[in-house]
Amino acid sequence: ETLISKTIADAFKSIKKENVDVWSELFSELKNLRVDEAPGDMISAVLKHGYIEYLKFTYPNYEARLEDLGQLINFSTRYHSLETFLSELSLMSGLSSEEVAEAGEPDDERVILSTIHQAKGLEWQVVFMIWCAEGRFPNPRAVEEGAIEEERRLFYVASTRAMDELYLCYPILAFDRQAGHIIMRPSRFLAELDGARYEEWAISEY
Repeated sequence: ETLISKTIADAFKSIKKENVDVWSELFSELKNLRVDEAPGDMISAVLKHGYIEYLKFTYPNYEARLEDLGQLINFSTRYHSLETFLSELSLMSGLSSEEVAEAGEPDDERVILSTIHQAKGLEWQVVFMIWCAEGRFPNPRAVEEGAIEEERRLFYVASTRAMDELYLCYPILAFDRQAGHIIMRPSRFLAELDGARYEEWAISEY
């Protein structure tokens, strides 16, 4: 049986049979997943068929890499097809971990974009956390799978990156590809904060 193409099949000739069987199972599972299904299922399939073991064998910090992949799966739940997910990633491809500057570097009047995981161990004078909205943070899949405490921990990690000023932001109105314009509610994590320790602002766009 041809796995995916003759080129790939030829490359597998030097691989042990048990490893080829693992890859064959993976390709079979990916083939059965439709491109209009949740892309997170495809990422999970790759993890399940040997990639976790590869990370453990290759990287001393494999736990952090697994955590990042878990967040990628959570991020992918916003998209209902592989095509839209990959299109969004291609727009973001210019942003990498190299864009995250170390704390204490000279201020060049720039804005640093960072994921929460990239920001671990770093600090900035001012931090803006975006999308602090219910249905975005915490991620709905984490809520369904009982991983809300992990999301709460990430919220703490992100909010403690600010040395002087922290802005927790969410839109009143957002656009969803499936539902159109929807009214957003603040994240439950914002409701857990002591109201006496922050100011609430509303900014209108004209």
